[in-house]
Amino acid sequence: MKQKLENILTKVQNPLTHKSVTEDKLLVSIHDTAGDKPVIEMRAAGDKKWQLAIEAQVRTHASKEGLAPDGFKFKWNDAKPDVAKQGPVARPQRSIPGVKHVIAVASGKGGVGKSTVSVNLASTLQQMGKKVGLMDADIYGPSIGKMLGLSGRQQMDVKNDRITPAEKYGLKLMSFSFLVDDNQPVVWRGPMLGKAMEQFLYDMDWGELDYLIIDLPPGTGDTQLSLAQLVQTDGAIIVTTPQSVALLDAGRAVAMFEQVNIRILGVVENMSEFICSHCGKPSHIFSRGGGSRLAASSESVLLGQVPLVEDCMAAAEKGEIPVYKNKNKNIKPVADAFEHIARNIISVLEQK
Repeated sequence: MKQKLENILTKVQNPLTHKSVTEDKLLVSIHDTAGDKPVIEMRAAGDKKWQLAIEAQVRTHASKEGLAPDGFKFKWNDAKPDVAKQGPVARPQRSIPGVKHVIAVASGKGGVGKSTVSVNLASTLQQMGKKVGLMDADIYGPSIGKMLGLSGRQQMDVKNDRITPAEKYGLKLMSFSFLVDDNQPVVWRGPMLGKAMEQFLYDMDWGELDYLIIDLPPGTGDTQLSLAQLVQTDGAIIVTTPQSVALLDAGRAVAMFEQVNIRILGVVENMSEFICSHCGKPSHIFSRGGGSRLAASSESVLLGQVPLVEDCMAAAEKGEIPVYKNKNKNIKPVADAFEHIARNIISVLEQK
């Protein structure tokens, strides 16, 4: 039994490093207990979700080897003192040729307007004279294409084994939505997500960019961990809405980036207030002050607050970028908010 379990562990992949758990030296021992099941004792180099993923892999391989998937137990040792020495949290040395700054836009949950922030922030920086790329890293639910009026498959040119990004509004763009039909589902496991991230980063001809904005999927999963392993990142922007339920999930995103040594550049509070298009009166329909509280708890800064405006929703539905329509008096508060956020980000990066 012990020998079989040792062989099985050589096939079990650490989701953080994509190496086997034996290569990462996470196995402490496999020992028998009197009258009980064998115990696999391992170092915990990740959170509870990470541990469950490892256990699931071991049980799957055990079944294939003819062992009962419940015929053994796990014991996890707290390995926090060792984590800083291991690959999962080491700062990668690899960078994208020609790209000065890589910024991740993240959130702990969906529905907070993270993609809206990514698109309008990238566009604002471009209007300020910066060369900007925008990468949609949400493989399962890519939305950047739709928001920029580029739905469905796009013609992608290949030169010298490098893919030429799509372009719209002066932005260089890459999204998985450009490679599949609108209604085509993506059913991939974690390692495939990591490979897609690597190709989006290094197989694209991004050219000379001041900023590459990466719109991450919600949560704290494989894509975020792959980003931490694959490229030098200047930092992450956390998007939240004001209410406390959103702050709980955003706080988890902050903790994840801290664990993988990615700096938190600051917090963007989206939907900070609703501005009526008829009377211009603001209403705090999602409470208030959440962004400031998250910034304080993460020891970062509140980069800015973006109001909720009906005309911005209408522009995005048409594949138009709201900040380009800032002559519209209803959209101007949003455009002003993103200019404030962009200038704050530039200032934070200069303090690095």
